[in-house]
Amino acid sequence: MGKRQVGELNPQELVITILISAVATVPLEDNGMPLANSLIPIGIFISLEIINSALSMKSIKFRNLIQGKPIFVIRNGEIQQNELTRLRYTMDDLVDCVRQAGVFDISQVENAIVETNGVISVQKKSQFSPITPNDAGLKTDKADVPITVVLDGKAVEGYYSNVSISEDEIRLSAVINGEQIENIMLMNISQNGNVYIVKKGEKPE
Repeated sequence: MGKRQVGELNPQELVITILISAVATVPLEDNGMPLANSLIPIGIFISLEIINSALSMKSIKFRNLIQGKPIFVIRNGEIQQNELTRLRYTMDDLVDCVRQAGVFDISQVENAIVETNGVISVQKKSQFSPITPNDAGLKTDKADVPITVVLDGKAVEGYYSNVSISEDEIRLSAVINGEQIENIMLMNISQNGNVYIVKKGEKPE
């Protein structure tokens, strides 16, 4: 099921998770029951989930059958009451979800979509959307993701699973900035070479 949280699981994934936890507790409650009695059904559930995931990746029709499709509940500024009834959503549910998406005035919503995991995605009307640098005709630098290289005084060579920096490079960067790794609580390095350091016992600015 990957790294998705419980609230982001599809219904069948949530059901399998609950079934696995229920089966796993049986031998813990009954010492006379062989462990294999739980391992076999757990293996079956896991296999079914893997097969389901593989089929979903291969077939759009199968994915739509199992997971469903996103549904507009607000479209072009109009609340789709028929869809709310179909989803068994009350107006309170809709207003709550819109607020959780950061919009406190539902009249500012242009489109709202219930995703397959039950989360509502909200798009504001253009006149209520924040002005972006592109709207103002401003040029901006490319977005940068800093890499964490020191945590709690220890070098972290692979904070991201597919990006790594050697410990020697980390120590060199720390020394260049006048610090030792052992004295650093947090150290980030951006792609353009900027270094952000929080020393132990120091409050970040």
